[in-house]
Amino acid sequence: RKHLHTEKFIVVGNSWGMILGLAYAATHSDAVRAVVTLGSGPITYEYLGVFVDNQSTRLWPSEIEIRDFWREPAREAANFDRANFERLRAATAAYFYDRKKALQMAMELDPKDYNFRVPPAFIKAEGKYDIRPKLGTIAAPVLLLQGRQDLAGEANVCEAHSLIANSKLAFIDKCGHMPWLEQPEQTWKIVDDFLAHLPD
Repeated sequence: RKHLHTEKFIVVGNSWGMILGLAYAATHSDAVRAVVTLGSGPITYEYLGVFVDNQSTRLWPSEIEIRDFWREPAREAANFDRANFERLRAATAAYFYDRKKALQMAMELDPKDYNFRVPPAFIKAEGKYDIRPKLGTIAAPVLLLQGRQDLAGEANVCEAHSLIANSKLAFIDKCGHMPWLEQPEQTWKIVDDFLAHLPD
């Protein structure tokens, strides 16, 4: 923020980015004009378990077999980034409502676009984390936007909404974990409307 010479900015995050964005807004309220979340991240360690369980229920047996092949400790130890990338590619279908879009996305994934060390580092630092106490301290306006078919489930984002006083909750039908990819027109309409109504 200081490097950009920006006094206040809008934080945008998806999944783990939602968690980091909300935690940043709670810690640095003077620096955040608003928060926009696109697809929810688990606000507690327990919700992370729901996320993982939902992923498994949405995958075909062949996708689970590939994902689990790359979960083997020896493969992960040999090449951590490759193992995580192949697991992500195998599980991509779970993140989308539209399976055809998911398969197209899986083909377009590029390992250079990901940092697979963030979630393990977060869990290592926070343990069985729970950011709910921080959510009540967020002063900035928050948009919680999520697909109805997001594998994170609705309870997680609904609880976040109940804890953040100045939050707006919006759902998009026929949409999974990445609304800007699956339903871009609806996503940006909701985001634009939220941003247009921010106080100066």
